[in-house]
Amino acid sequence: DQVIHMAGEVGRMVGEEYPQKMMYVNNIGTLNLIKLCLEYKTKLVYFSTSEVYGRLFDKGEAVKEEDLEKGSVFTTTNIYAMSKLFGEAIVRHYVENYNLNSITIRPFMVYGPGEHSSKYRSALINFVNSALKGETITVHKGAERAWCYVSDFVNGVHLAMQQPFSGEYEAFNIGSDEYHTMEEVARMVVQKCDAKYNQIKIIEPPNKFLSLGKKFSIEKIRNLGYAPKVSLEEGIHRVAEWQRKNDA
Repeated sequence: DQVIHMAGEVGRMVGEEYPQKMMYVNNIGTLNLIKLCLEYKTKLVYFSTSEVYGRLFDKGEAVKEEDLEKGSVFTTTNIYAMSKLFGEAIVRHYVENYNLNSITIRPFMVYGPGEHSSKYRSALINFVNSALKGETITVHKGAERAWCYVSDFVNGVHLAMQQPFSGEYEAFNIGSDEYHTMEEVARMVVQKCDAKYNQIKIIEPPNKFLSLGKKFSIEKIRNLGYAPKVSLEEGIHRVAEWQRKNDA
């Protein structure tokens, strides 16, 4: 048996607006699940976030799982990242001192149908919503991301879950290695939504909370057989079709 721990408060904006709630829910909740997993001798699959790498992204190199060991808590750029990094620290403590059977998943830019647009949701989801409504799509200049379709992400998680317990703390980056600037993403969205190109507005990015680049390595999970299949163009098409029926 395995407990898949995806519950919690999510997102940079949520963390900045409700920091106490985020820290309490994400960390006391994790501690409660750890205690139960130890009691029932059950594996814990802890879902962290790519945000834990923080300013390590600023180096411009693809971050690997072990690179976080060389950084510190002070590399994080927002409350959400801090809450998840502390959650990882709690899990690590129980792995190393109480033999908790656990792995950590670090998701990178996961998207797909079923996610409603709001100021707390990802840029891609909001881009599609804006395009379908004929609204301006605001893009941060110079930002680049690799978006991972949800079914590919789930396949990666499943592969990680099948690995035997190593006896040590272990984390997996799971995402795509198909990188695009956010302006390119906006253009794809405009095309798939039959919108007008002049809806795209390029602005300077805010200095706070945002890493322009998020390069990362998925070599570790690829070595287990992981191979993303859904292109960004196809993924946007699926999201747009869902939003046309449910959200726009």
